[in-house]
Amino acid sequence: MAPLRHLFTPLALGPVELENRIVSTAHQTTLVRDHLPSDDFVAYHEARARGGVGLIVLEATAVHPTGLLTPHTLGGYLPELVNGYRRVARAVRPAGTRLFVQLFHGGREQISTPPRAPALAPSAVPSPRFRVEPRPVRAEEVDEIVRGYARAAELAAEGGLDGVEISAAHRYLVEQFLDPELNRRDDSWRDGQRFLIEVLRAVRRAAPDLCLGVRLSADSECAAGVADLLAAEGVDYLSLALGDSSTYLGSVGIVPPPPFADDAMNQAAHLFAVGPPLILTSRIVDVEAADRLVAGGRAQAVGMTRALITDPELPAKARAGRADEIVRCIGCNACIAHYHAGTPIACAVNPRTGRERRLQPTARSPRRRRLVVVGGGPAGVAAAAEAGRSGHEVVLLERAAHLGGQIALAGAAPGNSELARAFLGNAERQLSSTGVELQLATAADADNVLALAPDAVVVATGARPYRDSRLALQGIDVLDAWDVLAGDVPGGRNIVVADWGGDPGGLDAAELLAAADNVVTLAVASVAVGEGVHQYRRNLYLQRLYRAGVKIAHHLELIDAANHAVRFRNVFAPERETAFDADLLVLALGRVPEDGLAPALAADGLRIEEAGDCCGPRSLEEAVLEGTLAARRVVA
Repeated sequence: MAPLRHLFTPLALGPVELENRIVSTAHQTTLVRDHLPSDDFVAYHEARARGGVGLIVLEATAVHPTGLLTPHTLGGYLPELVNGYRRVARAVRPAGTRLFVQLFHGGREQISTPPRAPALAPSAVPSPRFRVEPRPVRAEEVDEIVRGYARAAELAAEGGLDGVEISAAHRYLVEQFLDPELNRRDDSWRDGQRFLIEVLRAVRRAAPDLCLGVRLSADSECAAGVADLLAAEGVDYLSLALGDSSTYLGSVGIVPPPPFADDAMNQAAHLFAVGPPLILTSRIVDVEAADRLVAGGRAQAVGMTRALITDPELPAKARAGRADEIVRCIGCNACIAHYHAGTPIACAVNPRTGRERRLQPTARSPRRRRLVVVGGGPAGVAAAAEAGRSGHEVVLLERAAHLGGQIALAGAAPGNSELARAFLGNAERQLSSTGVELQLATAADADNVLALAPDAVVVATGARPYRDSRLALQGIDVLDAWDVLAGDVPGGRNIVVADWGGDPGGLDAAELLAAADNVVTLAVASVAVGEGVHQYRRNLYLQRLYRAGVKIAHHLELIDAANHAVRFRNVFAPERETAFDADLLVLALGRVPEDGLAPALAADGLRIEEAGDCCGPRSLEEAVLEGTLAARRVVA
């Protein structure tokens, strides 16, 4: 790897100097209790500071009780938050990391559970995504909210922070004032720029020694129109994100998959090069790409938030010339999925994320043991790598000719190719660096596992597609969705995909088949298409399926198939039946565990741990966590 000559140079943001140009931008962690930082919150940010990040911007923090986005939003108006800020500052300062906080008001955007404060917005325009029906904020309330920004900045300064960032992105309150579609007022606040100017000036007066930045959505016409204004107001930096929280498709840009982020940011970032330093964000996960952005002058700093969620030590590794050791973000969006579920932040490929206090770093074992891991999917890879890091002798058996299990299979679909490539790259690097012996194309049974003379075994044999033997499927060709992903993709046929639960397998199969010039009907038994997929990925699935001409039928459970007719019943009104003409039926009816090996090995008295889908099919995140914990237990 070429030296990173630009990423690790200092950068002045107003009165604050950063040691390097890598930023952990504001992102919600759900590690907040009673609107204050928890011990887990402090530990989470401490880990990223120790890993060498130059700047941490703490998550969106409400400046007023009406601005709370969720029950886990920091309360920037609470005097008690000063001590919380001080705790975080004490944790990150020894590493040289600078600490800001993002000041925020959601306006009409709320995802809280009842009881909620009434949503306030410039005008009474409902929010389509969150189904929020706001009332117009009164003039005296606007003044109160502006004072709230000032008070929140005062508390940040009192808490020892170095700066504040005003959230004017994602169509939250500031951008709602800027947007004439949402600001239909007939008073002096109709001038949407006035609200932003009043906020900036109030914050400057309240905390003149702090760095002051503004976050904008680069793909927003409203935001582009205020860039010169912000420069004239003397802001110290601009942070550019993407996305619109209020719409299904717009929200995808907030935590975008590739190549969405690159395309959108490339088209818009130049509009904001008006003087203040730029922090570019939105899926920058590669340190060489980040260095090029700085070298080319497109950015003065880079937000690498998801990369840091995955590997907090990314800056230290890159600085030391060990970029090949970085665990790469795969773009699965498990992190933001936890936020939307109201659960603490986690990462599908780093089990320590959000568990920094409970799950300690891997320690070298005082006694070296021989461990056999059966299965090269996510759980098996995690177990083997963890045991290897602990210093054990590890042999991994995988019946396929490659690693990855279901992740490798899913990589055939257009929406998963980068995810699979990143996961497999991580797996290969981790296993190689820890000395794991790979035996691919090796089917495991009790005899050949025992022949390796292990001290212990981790069984991670995964799952297989479910086939209901009671289904009468006659006079029609039948494939499983996994067959399609494995390459059995016919062309020119009339196909029905029966999808039981809105899982990725059925969606991926439908997309691949539609691309091969087939007429495809996707019949889903779940309430919504993609019900088992995080909403940002689901929204893009739906976009691609509709654009490919896939016909979607809802709430349909497969009954049978005969003579080119596939029959379904409505899951809510079972007496109502529907039939589709088809010459190929593709089944996506769930998974069942491959769970036969562990009992056979246990009969021989070996110490056994099981992990991942062989215990019961679930998610990638659960497989990696279970594999890691299984390795720790089995060699303890």
